[in-house]
Amino acid sequence: MRKTILTLTVLIVTLLALTSCQALQSENKIVPTVSVSASATISVIPDSASFSITAESTEPTTEEARNASSLMTEKAVEILKDEFGITEESFTTDFMQINPYYEWVDGQRTLVGQKATQKLSIVLSGENLSKVGKVYDRLSVLDGISISSVSYSKLDTTEEVRSVREKAAEEALKKAEAYAKGVGKKVGEVISISDGSGVSYTTVTYNSPKLMMAEASMDYASTTIYQSDVTLSDSVTVVFTLID
Repeated sequence: MRKTILTLTVLIVTLLALTSCQALQSENKIVPTVSVSASATISVIPDSASFSITAESTEPTTEEARNASSLMTEKAVEILKDEFGITEESFTTDFMQINPYYEWVDGQRTLVGQKATQKLSIVLSGENLSKVGKVYDRLSVLDGISISSVSYSKLDTTEEVRSVREKAAEEALKKAEAYAKGVGKKVGEVISISDGSGVSYTTVTYNSPKLMMAEASMDYASTTIYQSDVTLSDSVTVVFTLID
């Protein structure tokens, strides 16, 4: 009787062990997956143009240098406000510096004065966007300042960022479906989604145009800037399961 009970116990334990082992194998079953990376790019119509002006002056004293560069900057701001109606919010002071200015004279480093530099950024938007060429022309008559290239961009790209990310994910799905079809499978569930390097925003930059002056007729040519679209790009990596 005791032998029978012992045999039955061993049999039950063995059956439980086998059942547990089968369940474990089922849980650890290898699920085929496909990992794909995709990107998308969309065009965006710019609604702003930005450039900067830099005023530099070297004078015998620090105060004279500061005053001279400030006067040049104020003159530029006055023109932009009075003649083009550009508001205070469109200006940003990016850089101000005053430092000794040296030159090499007879092989020796010699102090010749103080150099003051002021850099001001200007953003044109709305109805002022079409005035970029005229603004450039008007500022170019000021001596002592340099004008940077013009960059077009869009101030708020919230919707465009959402759109380019959706398109990148859609491209990833299409790519996965193509791979799956090639191996006789179908795309199943999404396992993971990994963002790429982030949204890349490409502005359109135009180098500083030169005012053309015909020597013979001395005719004046105004600056013309042809605006084009800017682009937004993003990438994504998605892992899908593969099913029969």
